[in-house]
Amino acid sequence: MNIQLRYQAMQSTGPADNAEANIVSTELRAAMEPAETALVLVDTWGEHPIVSHCERTGSIIQTRVRPALEAARVAGITPIYAPSPHVAARYPQWTRLAGIEELRPTVAAGDDWPPLAYRELSDSYMSLRRAPGELPPASGGRPESWHKVRTIHSAIAPRDDDVVIASGDQLHRVLRDRRLVHLVYVGFATNICIRFRDYGMHAMKDRGYRPILLRDATSGIETRETYDDLSITRAVLQDLERWFFTASVDDFVSGCRETET
Repeated sequence: MNIQLRYQAMQSTGPADNAEANIVSTELRAAMEPAETALVLVDTWGEHPIVSHCERTGSIIQTRVRPALEAARVAGITPIYAPSPHVAARYPQWTRLAGIEELRPTVAAGDDWPPLAYRELSDSYMSLRRAPGELPPASGGRPESWHKVRTIHSAIAPRDDDVVIASGDQLHRVLRDRRLVHLVYVGFATNICIRFRDYGMHAMKDRGYRPILLRDATSGIETRETYDDLSITRAVLQDLERWFFTASVDDFVSGCRETET
């Protein structure tokens, strides 16, 4: 299948015009074998404690992620669900790949650096603690039931024979075992999990892969200053295009449909 990809390239002619104004969107048409391709669904949760983010991502899942997933299945692309580890552990598809010991990274035995007081922000490091604010005062600083995510969104729930992973090691093992090299990402949040999970785009790039993000099947977590125009999402997408390719859902779906003819 062929997909139109976009990235940011420096289009200068030499040192005199090697300026930021010459970093521009550039496109290429790439050929990819569906049998070598995975659709990686990151944190496509059925619930989220931030109401506005949940409403936006729910709409994106219904109108953008689901069509991409359906087209991928028809084309023979492998869906791989990558929710947070505690969500992955709720799905029996995850238990085929690993044990509970892989849910949380731990400090290597005998490793005393950084010091425990620093990791816990105690003693002389207490001034680094952030002020409370992520949870309502009534919660007493502990997550309440509404503040937790538990499920993958029902509109794109994994099938019995699908893959659910909880770590970058598990994702890499699945890719190796199934001989998959192309990683097409969808999901949330663009500025956090898509980028920085150990199964996120940067980590998988460090393992030798060249991830692609469907730019209209993702959204970042915005702030009061950025919510109206979603400027965090737009800026992160442009920044990601310095390192990775992006594509539109429509181009991805069109590429998948090529395989039907």
